[in-house]
Amino acid sequence: MHSKKVRCGSRGGFTLIELLVVIAIIAILAAMLLPALSKAKTKAEGISCINNLRQLELAAVMYSGDHNWCAPNAPGNTYNETFWVNGWLDWGVGVPPGANTNVDYLKNGALGPYTGKNVGIYKCPADKIPSNAGPRVRSISMNGFIGSKTEYTVYGYTQYRLFLKESDFVRPGPSKTWVFLDEHPDGINDGFFGMKMPPVTAWPFPAAWDDVPASYHNGACGFAFADGHAEIRKWLDAASMPPIRKTVGARGPGQGTDATSPRDSRWLVERTTAPL
Repeated sequence: MHSKKVRCGSRGGFTLIELLVVIAIIAILAAMLLPALSKAKTKAEGISCINNLRQLELAAVMYSGDHNWCAPNAPGNTYNETFWVNGWLDWGVGVPPGANTNVDYLKNGALGPYTGKNVGIYKCPADKIPSNAGPRVRSISMNGFIGSKTEYTVYGYTQYRLFLKESDFVRPGPSKTWVFLDEHPDGINDGFFGMKMPPVTAWPFPAAWDDVPASYHNGACGFAFADGHAEIRKWLDAASMPPIRKTVGARGPGQGTDATSPRDSRWLVERTTAPL
């Protein structure tokens, strides 16, 4: 009887077909997991964005309490201690120089002392496209009807409410009046978000966009409201989500500006201010 010889140290290996099956399984698992990971990342960025907006709204409330309940001023194209933020953003070097990347324009604004110098809260974490000078320090703008008479004196919306003091938030009410939002990166410049309002006789018929909100969160935008809550609004109309082209001063429906979003602009019109 002959004994079977076994070579010491020998072991079986995968066949080519087995390897291909394993690789295919790994590819399928990766394809299943990547969308889930991407969705989780988007959700985390949305939570962080809401937290930033809440902190800014809290800072605005504290500022108001220290200044006879007057709201901080919305425009921020030059240095002024009453402006909630200072500096002018673009895709180049900035006007004044360095505003794209210089955090002093944030720290020296009216809300600077109330944010603990935490400059990170002025920007949505999903805003990842840098200017030519480097990553921009801000993505957030303020409702132009708050703290400023610019919507009256420049744009002629004299039949609408201004919110100059805390006591002015009567209509549409604190929970229905947004204070801060993320602005589209092609449109953001100063800290003022202008909203085209319809004639009061046509209220609340939707108006065309002037400044354009952002859509960083998978077609959604972050908002902070006067009562302190923040939320993410999912846009419904394509005109509310124009692509980012890194252009400065471009106008027209293709840029979002002057485009009409029947559902979205109406939603924002109703939460920006109200007729007198």
